Amino acid sequence: MPSQASRRKKISIRTKILSGNIIVMICLGIAIGALSMRISSLQDEIEYISSHDIQVHETVNQIQKDLLDMETGLRGFIISGDESYLEPYNSGKARWQTDTNKLKSLVIDNPAQVRNTESIESGLVDWMTNASENAIAYKRSGDTEKLTRFFAEKTGKDRTDALRIQLQSFKETEFGLTEARAASLKDRNESLIGLLYLLWIVVAAISVSTAWIISNTVIKTIRTVSTTIRQIAHQGESLKQRIEVNTRDEMMELGDSTNALLDMLERQNRRKDQVAHIATLLQEQNDIDAVGRQFLSQLVQVFNLPYGVVYVRSQSNQLVKTASFAQSSDNFGRKEFQLGEGLVGQCAAENRTIVLRDVPSGYAAIQSGIGQASPTVVALVPITFERRVVGVIEIGSFSGLARDDIELLEQLGGMLGVTIQSVKSRMEMEQLYTEAQAANEELQVQSEELNAQSLELLTMNDELKRSSNFKSEFLANMSHELRTPLNSMLILSQMLAENRQGHLSEDDISYVNTIYSAGNDLLNLINDILDLSKVEAGKLDIEMGNIILADLQLTVLSNFQEVAAKKKLDFAVTIAPDTPAWLETDGFRLQQILKNLLSNAFKFTEAGKVDLLIGVHANNAWGQQEIAFTVADTGKGIANDKLELIFEAFTQADSGTARKFGGTGLGLTISSSLANMLGGRIEVQSEEGKGSEFTLYLPAQRSIGQSDEAMASKQLATSSSSLAAADPVSIAVSEMPLSTAELRGRHVLLVDDDARNLYALSHVLESLEMTFTIAHDGLESMDRLRNGDTYDCILMDIMMPDMDGFQAIHEIRHTLQLSTPIIAVTAKAMKEDRDKCLEAGANAYISKPVQVQQLISIMVAQMKVEV
Repeated sequence: MPSQASRRKKISIRTKILSGNIIVMICLGIAIGALSMRISSLQDEIEYISSHDIQVHETVNQIQKDLLDMETGLRGFIISGDESYLEPYNSGKARWQTDTNKLKSLVIDNPAQVRNTESIESGLVDWMTNASENAIAYKRSGDTEKLTRFFAEKTGKDRTDALRIQLQSFKETEFGLTEARAASLKDRNESLIGLLYLLWIVVAAISVSTAWIISNTVIKTIRTVSTTIRQIAHQGESLKQRIEVNTRDEMMELGDSTNALLDMLERQNRRKDQVAHIATLLQEQNDIDAVGRQFLSQLVQVFNLPYGVVYVRSQSNQLVKTASFAQSSDNFGRKEFQLGEGLVGQCAAENRTIVLRDVPSGYAAIQSGIGQASPTVVALVPITFERRVVGVIEIGSFSGLARDDIELLEQLGGMLGVTIQSVKSRMEMEQLYTEAQAANEELQVQSEELNAQSLELLTMNDELKRSSNFKSEFLANMSHELRTPLNSMLILSQMLAENRQGHLSEDDISYVNTIYSAGNDLLNLINDILDLSKVEAGKLDIEMGNIILADLQLTVLSNFQEVAAKKKLDFAVTIAPDTPAWLETDGFRLQQILKNLLSNAFKFTEAGKVDLLIGVHANNAWGQQEIAFTVADTGKGIANDKLELIFEAFTQADSGTARKFGGTGLGLTISSSLANMLGGRIEVQSEEGKGSEFTLYLPAQRSIGQSDEAMASKQLATSSSSLAAADPVSIAVSEMPLSTAELRGRHVLLVDDDARNLYALSHVLESLEMTFTIAHDGLESMDRLRNGDTYDCILMDIMMPDMDGFQAIHEIRHTLQLSTPIIAVTAKAMKEDRDKCLEAGANAYISKPVQVQQLISIMVAQMKVEV
């Protein structure tokens, strides 16, 4: 392992990586500098070739051209004698000196070429002086003889040929020099490329070496750490192995941290083994005193303690000394403490560990054979079971206690608490077992009596079940028998109220409306009785959903404004400003409760007003917010002695044969039961002669802010519109949707065994200009369908002789394999009846008495689907 000094002088991995990168960057900088210098040199050579050699070649060419122009002009003048032919000659003569001087300056660095340039210059001078000028003079003077001799002696030609040879030699020399420079440039480029490759290899080697060295250091240490951990995990070693790291970087810190972790795990495992050993020994004890002695014996070995005391909580809530270690006298440790008394009592009262450090001498005397001394640290740890203090451990130490020692003591205190509670429970069970054996004989006698009573209760239970079943069957049959005649009565009265032929007077229409109203009241009575029976049987379904209180406000106003106007009462529905926009409840049942409360308020109010206030109410008893629906009226009020009676079935405050107000007394009973099913309640306050206040409280389970109201209104438009209930009498066929035109001419199979219903429904179909065929039971409907008759829709009654509607629908779907829409029209109004109809194969369900608009809407929807 590296020494501490070497560890302090560590070189971090970051430093190594930065050093390697700096070296690479230096090498790259050197390479870039050398490359820049070489490129600059090549650029100079290229510029020299492009600017110098090309100018030399161009200047030589220009001198050749000057010579050629002078010869051409001289030849033209000699032949023609025209002075204009001497213009090229004169131009060349004017330029040659400038061109030769330029050429001489370009090759100034080459003495041989300078001499060649001077030779060309002297040759031009000699040709012009001794040849061309003489020939021009001969021509101008007309001396033909001299001119002939001049050409015969070839004086000018020899000189011009010599000049051409000199110029060509000069050019060849320059071309050679240019080619030599180009070859040198090429060689240097190849050297530059080779240098670049060499530099790349050097930089790559440095980079790879640096990365290899650093990564090898990191990977080696990581592999060492992972190998050690893997060996510990898979081979079950005893955590003795440690990691050795020789590098002076973060890997050394990783190795040290891993070794520290291994040290901690080793300590924890050792403590766990000690705790497990103590727990095993304690499980073998059956006496609390023995448990305390065994626990202290093991505890002082684990922590190397000189003394210890265990106090256990008695049934009288006193902390009684149960065991001690190294007790020097009978007075070693008090016998008992009250809760809150002394440090022992305070430790138990506060259920927290108390540690005293730097304990003064003489606080406690710990003796041995050769002397005595006081501990330097005293600790008191509560013994707990399920967060309840069942005792206290007090220990002393000469060397002090570390934080993990205190945590282990607290853990051991919890374990000891479980053991003490287990021993107490075992002792109590033994005592109870003894008492149970003593009482067994008495229980046997009582058991025989209970058996006899059980048989009697079973008999009574069977009778109650039979009674309940009889009641349910009676209500279902009674509902069917009442709804069947009501169906025809309501449909026919509704059609008469329309007065489409105009035969009825206003009094006749009033009579018809009265008949309809009476039938509708009877229907409401049937519904109330069914609801009450469902509530009592626990079969009333609650469908929770989100309703918007603003929509509920509009619905209630529309339902009761006409009633308030007829009775000349003020009516208002108000929502308090701090009320949430939404409420999670069953909207239909909520409307049913409010309708009952408001109907009663209008019934018992002759003058004044009826109000519905919706607001927030804080229920201190439940600890949550509630939405309060308060129906207040200025009616006759209710006597205090009758406030409790009004919620009982078939009971009214205004009872007796001479009572003024009618009703069954079921509305408040059903409303109270529905409120309880919705998680709320109904409270009433009333003063006789001044009015009443009925308040429905519902839990505000979920609400949203005003910012979401627009979206909420859109999402719940359908559900909120379903709260509105229109008066069936006011509905006429002429006011129905334009989609009813689709029913005109359609053929319907009408299946019912009741002539009154057939009469009523046939008139509805005739008013819609539909054709229909009547079948009086399921067997007759099957015969008509087997004969090949086709129908656009089938209206099927359920309760029929021979073959009921369920069986008929099943046969149509499975035997005849027909997909004709079937609408079940039945007086069986229970939810399970609707489910049975749909399960049998019906497309839709409508209960009697039939609402004409609802029937037409269902037929339109089903025939659209069929089309």
